[in-house]
Amino acid sequence: MPKIVDHEARRQQVAEIAATLIARRGLEGTKVRDIAALAGCSTSIVSHYFRSKHELLLSAYRLRMERTSARVDEATGAGCDLAEILSGVLPLDEERMDSWRIWLAFWGLATADEAFLIEQRQRSREAVDLFHRAIVSTGRIVESDRSFLVAQALLSAAAGIATQAVYDPERWPASRQRDILALHIAGHLPQS
Repeated sequence: MPKIVDHEARRQQVAEIAATLIARRGLEGTKVRDIAALAGCSTSIVSHYFRSKHELLLSAYRLRMERTSARVDEATGAGCDLAEILSGVLPLDEERMDSWRIWLAFWGLATADEAFLIEQRQRSREAVDLFHRAIVSTGRIVESDRSFLVAQALLSAAAGIATQAVYDPERWPASRQRDILALHIAGHLPQS
């Protein structure tokens, strides 16, 4: 009897392995043969799921973006306070630190690769929308032109905090990241 394979689960597994390798080795150090070896398959199997390394890298990037968006949406739906909701994007644990390493690697790639630039632009717009939904859902501000500006400002602040935390984790522990994000929130929104 032939083995039944959940192709979507296998594709996700390969993308997750790629994401982990990107976080640890960077884009240049991530090789398809290493991904295949960690997935317990051949490079031809990886090629079956992804037409190119480019597509595989985009899938790894998207996987981590989707996971982060889901975390923020879940906290929003649970009625958490705004600082808790938005801290869902910060590198407060190893998985999220890895996600930021991946995103930073792609930011550099987006400056020279049109497909990654388009992807980055789209994901940045989605992130603003994500922050905007979260901010408006808390009732701290009504939907308006200003609420979008606040969402952009807080996303920019979160990206800056996360970047510092990736490059200097000893000086940017989770508690400091949360405190600085709270300062930015307080500076842009009335107290609840």
